[in-house]
Amino acid sequence: MDQIHFEKKLKKLEGQPFHTYKDLSSLSVTIQNYSVLFKHIQGSVGASPASLCQLVISSDFLPLPEWSLSSVARITAAEDYILRIFNDAVTLYAQQNRGDEGSGSFQTVKMPQQILKRNIVHISAHLLSIDFRISLPGSAKKTTLYKDVIQMFSHELPQIVKFIKDSILEKETMKQHCDCVEDMLTLQDNLSQYGLIAFVADGSLLARESGTSDRPAHFHVVPFKAPNDLAIEVVLPNAGKIRGLGLRSGINTIIGGGYHGKSTLLNALAKTIYPHIPGDGREQVAVNKQSVYICAEEGRSVRDLNISSFFSLLPQASDPHHYNTDNASGSTSEASAVIEYVQAGAKLLLIDEDSSAANFLYRDPDLRKLIPEDPIIPFFDRVQELYTHFGVSTLIVASGSPYFLAVSDRVIAMKEYLPVDMTQKIRDLNDHRVLASKVIPKTNLSIFDKRILCLNNFNPEYINKRLQKAVPIRIKALRGQEHNIIEYGMDQIDVRYLYGIVDSSQLMTIGYLLLLSKQLSLYKKKCSPTELAQKLADLTYEKGLNILNTKPPPPTFFAQISALEMAGALNRLRSLQVHVEK
Repeated sequence: MDQIHFEKKLKKLEGQPFHTYKDLSSLSVTIQNYSVLFKHIQGSVGASPASLCQLVISSDFLPLPEWSLSSVARITAAEDYILRIFNDAVTLYAQQNRGDEGSGSFQTVKMPQQILKRNIVHISAHLLSIDFRISLPGSAKKTTLYKDVIQMFSHELPQIVKFIKDSILEKETMKQHCDCVEDMLTLQDNLSQYGLIAFVADGSLLARESGTSDRPAHFHVVPFKAPNDLAIEVVLPNAGKIRGLGLRSGINTIIGGGYHGKSTLLNALAKTIYPHIPGDGREQVAVNKQSVYICAEEGRSVRDLNISSFFSLLPQASDPHHYNTDNASGSTSEASAVIEYVQAGAKLLLIDEDSSAANFLYRDPDLRKLIPEDPIIPFFDRVQELYTHFGVSTLIVASGSPYFLAVSDRVIAMKEYLPVDMTQKIRDLNDHRVLASKVIPKTNLSIFDKRILCLNNFNPEYINKRLQKAVPIRIKALRGQEHNIIEYGMDQIDVRYLYGIVDSSQLMTIGYLLLLSKQLSLYKKKCSPTELAQKLADLTYEKGLNILNTKPPPPTFFAQISALEMAGALNRLRSLQVHVEK
């Protein structure tokens, strides 16, 4: 349909009940040099999710540079860049909230500092498409407002498209975006070739705006610089040779005084599983893809997990070989996280003493003598075994205890936000037996997922008890906790402690992956939670995120997740049902 007939169709809807906008469903409209497809129409004024449209621009009108399509990394970066400039264009040219209840608005996508593969923007040599949410305008009387719709699609959208075109044709900023992502992903892929688990480039600005914000700090930040003993040079495709701190596999401990940058360094690594946007300050920081942040998480659920490597006994006659709880303690939750993530393939554990259960991490030598019957086998006693037998490295921030210094391969002190190599000084102390020694546990470390998923898992149905009404599929973020909690059926999954979850769209990916596993019976044959998490992550990488589109497709935006994040979410599902075959 052309623009003239589209406007005539809208005029006929003027003053009609809001639901008559449904007449636009599946309609494709050509406006100037692009087209708009109405993929989903909201049911009421101000409804969430809003209507979903797809903007399609031909390469005849907007040819994309060849270098933006030359690799998977560059395609991901270019699509991310285009989504960010779409957001900028909406802010510049769209009048918002022109209808009742906030309707009559183009909705932007809140973007993190990280760059993720999404299902929103797609580019190829032939066309560019952008899915966008738009809240169609409605009056206080719940009727349509056709003049406002025309204003949005015939006047504002053309300005948005022109802004996108001009930004892409300018090329330099978009190329910088693509170069940055290609460099970081290349560095991440090549870490093992350099013998590293992490790298922090000289000049990086690691500090953030605040403890609750991932944006760069606005105050003066000391640029990062590696000490000569720990410095390494790496070669990147676009930036060329750069120097920085190279962290090698094994046990690494970070020490230092308060407010000297210890946790800032650890958090930077925890957040750089994915590439960062240019200018973030962390764009030349890379960590092993299979890295995970471990912390205490009181109150989480655990299902039939063998934590006997860390607990010889549990209270209330619980069996540490089959640990089941809806309310884990700090120590049992952290032990469970270590076991679950190693089962899922983690190669680097990032731990901050301040966010951990002290009685899980270590045990004072004097207390060992006073209370020899303590059932906890501390992580300190297992950390070397974890690396030697399972190839899992540890990077720990030690704020107030010296215990991990005794077993560390490298010790880094942060002094006024700059790293200093303290390894040799610590070894000298160790030679004089100043530091505590670990106790060799009586049993070997056992980390294998022998649990089998029961067939009645992942029911997406929600029963509204108040209305006595059943909703066949409910997958949505909890209102007010859109970045932390996803509602799936009758259950809620709390992912606030999963540092690899940086975007609310990743929560929707988790929810629809659970639905997909139910629909395709992906765990019908004996399958552990670990194996299912890997299957689901592999599916999204091999088939793309559109594999999550049901019929009709949900008006939902998805973003990539890893097997570790999927495993973390699975293991936090309170309704999870498993059994262990003998």
